[in-house]
Amino acid sequence: MTLPAASIKIQAPAKLNLFLEVLGRRSDGYHDLESIFQAISIYDHLTVGITSSGAIDLSCSDKTLETPDNLAFKAAQAFVGRTGFGGGIEIYLEKGIPVQAGLGGGSSDAAAVLVALDVLTGASLGAERLRELGAGIGSDVPFFIEGGTALVRGRGERVENVDIPGKLYFVVLFAGFGISTGDVYKNLKLKLTPETESAKVLWGLLLTGEVGSAGQYFFNRLKQPAYELDGRLLQAETAMRRCVGGARVTLCGSGAGLFSAFADRDRAFEAYRALTATNPGEIFLAEGVGRRALSESAKGDRGGNL
Repeated sequence: MTLPAASIKIQAPAKLNLFLEVLGRRSDGYHDLESIFQAISIYDHLTVGITSSGAIDLSCSDKTLETPDNLAFKAAQAFVGRTGFGGGIEIYLEKGIPVQAGLGGGSSDAAAVLVALDVLTGASLGAERLRELGAGIGSDVPFFIEGGTALVRGRGERVENVDIPGKLYFVVLFAGFGISTGDVYKNLKLKLTPETESAKVLWGLLLTGEVGSAGQYFFNRLKQPAYELDGRLLQAETAMRRCVGGARVTLCGSGAGLFSAFADRDRAFEAYRALTATNPGEIFLAEGVGRRALSESAKGDRGGNL
């Protein structure tokens, strides 16, 4: 790809929901959530550039994603609508995050485009206004503006980012099939749900760096409805449980990825190696990553990194 004269290369990390509770259905059709998000070192890579064409052009390593429905494309449209930017925008997306795994790749791509354009154009909207803009694109986009570790509420627009003192390592399995987020929520029987869980204990452990005790408090309310929709999730979990040495296996978002967490990198590597030997799908060894450092000044240099 020939880079535009002013372009930025930017990474878009995946995320895990260490905790996800559905509190109820909203009048706008969305659901109120309480969740703990963690950005992890599985990445999409984007090059975002400014051109003189006046058009938005998206190309991708996965040609099936080169559509106006791609959230990276929608993010560019939203940025133009918000700022009135009149130039052209060129986006190249190199996929590394599996699609339909519940890892938030599309939302992360959208946030990366917003951050890159904010720098390239000198709009300097800043984190809060970028999160507001991202909320109109997708529920997970506000988190990805900064990423790291965050307590997320509402439908995803209320984000409390923090820097935690400990580090977690993750083994992630994507068995190669997707599951519809909409179908999972439709299958969620809120009226039959027992008393809601709270993120308070897990959040407290993370804030104090007690990551070794955190895993026992991981929770995902969407696990049961997702497993009811596709029995292959249970098969994948069973294969994973044989390899992770007693660590909890948790659903990624609404599926269909699964993950286990470890406070010790060597234990995580042992689980990764054991799972890889069984070959149940795409397997990743990742670690938690911190918040993105947002720049408030334009960096229009050719091929600059953010």
